[in-house]
Amino acid sequence: MITDYIALAGMGAAFINAAVSGFLYLFLLIINKREPDGKIMAALFVTMGFSLFGKNLFNMFPILVGVWLYGKCYGVKFSDLFVKAMFSGTIAPLVSEIAFLDEWTSPVKILASYGVGLFAGFIFPVVTEAAKRMHRGYCLYNSGTAGGFIATFFVGLLRSVGIDILPASFWDTSHTLPLAGVAYVIAAALIVYGIAADKHEDVYKKFRQLLNEKDVNDDDYLVKYGNTCYISIGIMLIMSTSMMLCLKVPINGPVLGGIFTVAGFAAAGKHLKNATPVLLGSIIAAFLNHIEPAAPLNALAILFSTGLAPISGKHGWEWGVVVGFLHVSVALFIGQLNGGLNLYNSGFAGSFVAITIVPIITFFKELFIKHKGEKIY
Repeated sequence: MITDYIALAGMGAAFINAAVSGFLYLFLLIINKREPDGKIMAALFVTMGFSLFGKNLFNMFPILVGVWLYGKCYGVKFSDLFVKAMFSGTIAPLVSEIAFLDEWTSPVKILASYGVGLFAGFIFPVVTEAAKRMHRGYCLYNSGTAGGFIATFFVGLLRSVGIDILPASFWDTSHTLPLAGVAYVIAAALIVYGIAADKHEDVYKKFRQLLNEKDVNDDDYLVKYGNTCYISIGIMLIMSTSMMLCLKVPINGPVLGGIFTVAGFAAAGKHLKNATPVLLGSIIAAFLNHIEPAAPLNALAILFSTGLAPISGKHGWEWGVVVGFLHVSVALFIGQLNGGLNLYNSGFAGSFVAITIVPIITFFKELFIKHKGEKIY
């Protein structure tokens, strides 16, 4: 289910929606006195990116309130739940789907959708923590994993009473150059700011250290590297935009959202060195499967495959190529489980790949070490 707001309502409406979503969370960030970090930066990029194709104030609001209610019930400060609250919008289409189930909407349906949204938001922090333990941090899109399970649960309930989720496809193809220009301008501004703000420090040395990051449990690059992190974000923006242009993928709301996601997580787990092998594997998969490489499902699966970058960084570029390839294969079909109501569906796919492949990598590494030791002794 892909609903490109640019195709649906025009570029102006789509960008206003993204701006409003961004300002909302910036306002909440300020009033809750939450210091920005890598996860916050990633969440802001993801929120504004996905507000171009799936999120809006109507469907995000009840889920956000549900996360806040969870904090109230369990004595957790909202500032400590802020990242989860921002990422909880992954299941925002669930609210819209129930509210506008058919052409006849009503206050009862809207109330029902908000009730479901409140409950989904209330359980979201718990499911997110459980999901992270499953893949041990090897999938950066942890909220997509949680959203996948929650959306699948509700879609199963809907289907059990005879309500099916009809697929939707809105995909703009006529604004590639201006949207690519937006991405490049933002990227250039970030790189210039990163260099200028760190003028008294060795930017090259810090950036080289960032590229050598491998620890999956210590991936807050904004806190660790400060303004140098903005250079990495800008480079990832340029790289992912250029890659889409080379593959002749039209840049629209969903693709720009994917590009923003790649860039945003450059503050929390991704960098050029660990993301490139995964992208290579995903591009190979896109050219080998039965769908056109530039088709929507392939294009988005390629971009979001970088959520598995920690595997490449920790276990080597070869395994990065493998998981990128596998991710596309899984991502193409896993949306059928939840009817496309999980926006971060590639996170859901990525968790399946990580849970399966990381134990296999560990097994082969241990086998190699054992075999090598036997040969030595």
